[in-house]
Amino acid sequence: MTSHLSGTTPFYVRLAMSGVPKSGSLIIPEWLQSPEGRDYASCILRKKKRRTFGKPDTLHSAGLIERPVLPPQLPADVASYKIFVSGKSGVGKTSLIAKLCGLEVPTVHHETTGIQTSSTYWPVRPRDSERPIIFAFHFWDCGESALKKFDHILPACKEKADAVLFLFSFTDRSSFEDVPALISRTLSQEENVARVVIGTKYPSTLQHTVT
Repeated sequence: MTSHLSGTTPFYVRLAMSGVPKSGSLIIPEWLQSPEGRDYASCILRKKKRRTFGKPDTLHSAGLIERPVLPPQLPADVASYKIFVSGKSGVGKTSLIAKLCGLEVPTVHHETTGIQTSSTYWPVRPRDSERPIIFAFHFWDCGESALKKFDHILPACKEKADAVLFLFSFTDRSSFEDVPALISRTLSQEENVARVVIGTKYPSTLQHTVT
């Protein structure tokens, strides 16, 4: 995890040092509807849609926008996280990342070749801080065939990762049954990485094989 700090100890560092947090939300959900929140959100939105970062922003310019640009009057710490998305081919890894990053969701499945990275940013206001935080999530995705073919891809995707999302599809029971083995193949017990299991494609169809 990396961060851009200025002055006081950031909220997420204090949280890590304080141990188990109290129950309830750590952020103010309605903050984005406030005048201050809308000012921060305007830096990552364009006509109520997310700007794309780390990819050519074809809707707004021909250049490459790496991260939001905040004006001096909108100070914020940036908490950056690398997230590896793992799962059987066709479960919806690329589509999930596209939705989270405001990218166009593919209508036809094509297995990802090599490693694909996408980033999204979102401002929040912690309950115990006067200073907003910009969360930066950097998603790493790779195709199942590439993982099997090239030994260096899995270590590259896991290197300095803060979390791994293990995906299964509600329309593919085998992808659900394979989750324990997928976790074992991807991470060792000694690796201190957050593990999150996510089900996709529900309720997008009438027929489900996982109940």
